[in-house]
Amino acid sequence: MRILLLINWKIRYCDEIPNDLQPSDYDCPQELFWFFRYFKEKPVVDVVDIRAPKWIERVENKLRFHFFQTLRILRKLNKYDLIFVHGTTSAMLLGAIKRVFRMKTPPILDVDISSFRQASTKGMIHKLSQFSSKAFDYMVYHTSSQIEYYREQFPWLVDKCEFVPLGVDYDYWKTKTYPVIPEKHSYIVCVGYRKRDWDTLLKAYDQAKIKEKLYLIGNPDLKCDNPDVKVMPFIPIDELMTYIANAKFSVIPLDDFNYSFGQLTLLQQMAAGIPILAADVRAVRDYISQSKGAVSYKPYNAEDLTEKLIQMSALSSESMQRMTAENIEATRTSLSEQAMAERFEKICRRLACAEGKETMEIR
Repeated sequence: MRILLLINWKIRYCDEIPNDLQPSDYDCPQELFWFFRYFKEKPVVDVVDIRAPKWIERVENKLRFHFFQTLRILRKLNKYDLIFVHGTTSAMLLGAIKRVFRMKTPPILDVDISSFRQASTKGMIHKLSQFSSKAFDYMVYHTSSQIEYYREQFPWLVDKCEFVPLGVDYDYWKTKTYPVIPEKHSYIVCVGYRKRDWDTLLKAYDQAKIKEKLYLIGNPDLKCDNPDVKVMPFIPIDELMTYIANAKFSVIPLDDFNYSFGQLTLLQQMAAGIPILAADVRAVRDYISQSKGAVSYKPYNAEDLTEKLIQMSALSSESMQRMTAENIEATRTSLSEQAMAERFEKICRRLACAEGKETMEIR
């Protein structure tokens, strides 16, 4: 099976496996890209990222979809058994061209991360998304509640889409070790720079009066008068993971939107064995339910978060170790990249086999 993979981020193309990047951030001849290396029947995967001339990148950033990527691959589409698009912003022009010119292509599998531009319901890009999406042969999404949005705005996709949980690369994270720092377990950590409900967290932390300090990492613009709150800017990944690994637990106070975000933050911390306290929002609800090492609180509810902070702070080291083990086990099994790859392989083979029996064309 030959797959053309369009991704909505930039990667490094290299000759040797790099030591400083995760498998989703590089492409090299020694191994298949990202989770495709876990397919039982190894496909050929050609990866095309979103790199473009600088002036085109500026235009794409304003439009918030990637058209140059499609122009790069139009002439070679029929070399493949499947077009796999990870990120709907990379599928818009391709879908539109397929419909307007009634172009014959291999099946198009789209992975919709952001509910077609953050679950919007109006505007030019929304209309383009509706038009282009009718060219999709199948779609996958990582937040189960997104189906509610599709029923309302994209009803033609409801019968040809599927929820597949995002998986984390346990094999990558299990090899990582981080130094022990003097303040180990004397603080809790919150990581992120946007779409976080810091107001509720800071209010709850003030009310809880727990013994652990609070480290906020990623948004240097946050203002707080509490001397037990330490605000830190974005820092290199190894330094960040050292702070996470040494925290007593992590708080993930996400805002509530009906699309996928914050999931990798949650999963990577679970894979690193960190107990989690997270807002019970749609983006991570499917994932928190998979492990007893993750506790949830009512979003935007300072009183409930206060109570949960006090409870987590009071847990014994044995209880925290059990939560650590639960999170690691979840990311090794149900929330692993291997589990995700198994689901994707079945979908890819089903679509490619259907293409082998008949030529697909948009009506």
